[in-house]
Amino acid sequence: MLTSSINRAAALETVPIVAVFDLDRTITRMGTYTPFLMHCVPAHERTFERLPMAIWLTAIYALGLVSRDDVKARMLEVNIVGSTRAQIAAWADTYVEKCLGNHVRPGARAAVAAHRAAGHHLVLATASFDFYAQGFADVLGFDHLIATKSLWDDRGRLRAALGSENCYGQVKFAAVQDYVAATIPRPRVIAYSDHHSDVELLRWADEGVAVNPNGRFRRMAVANGFQIVDWER
Repeated sequence: MLTSSINRAAALETVPIVAVFDLDRTITRMGTYTPFLMHCVPAHERTFERLPMAIWLTAIYALGLVSRDDVKARMLEVNIVGSTRAQIAAWADTYVEKCLGNHVRPGARAAVAAHRAAGHHLVLATASFDFYAQGFADVLGFDHLIATKSLWDDRGRLRAALGSENCYGQVKFAAVQDYVAATIPRPRVIAYSDHHSDVELLRWADEGVAVNPNGRFRRMAVANGFQIVDWER
């Protein structure tokens, strides 16, 4: 059980504990990127100008014709490129509030709160863009965010490009390793994710936890001895 993992960690009083959480479909029930873009764009504009392009980008990505990075950048171009930092921050505030009110797994909220109450160092590690992922990290009480960085022009307007490597899979894993090594001396790491792209991160952690895994990731979790939890209960 999740509580047993946290209790075991708490029992190791001299060992610093780092709890690493994925965001999309681990803390939330859904992916967050496309819903964020839809939140930013009025429905009438989305329907007639942007929706066909968004559907086309999704389709060609599914066919393997463009990379994940390219799709993320093109979706910015279609929807919110050129917006100011202030406007995007305002959208992010209302989006995070809406998400946390309606789309967070109950078990995720409880796990984050339990780690925070135990004094553990909380890291949110996600492929989501920093301009809205930071809101989730702040409101939920994370100590550090690892996310895909956005890119801005000299007028403070969003560009249709990534400001870093896409923080997914091995890139996320390396970023977590680097952060922990530079920040926390000899910690015990507990890592949570719903997705097979994070399997190396969970293998590296002292305790890997598979959250509501699908069939493929469930099989991988069993094979690797990860704890499996249902955070919808």
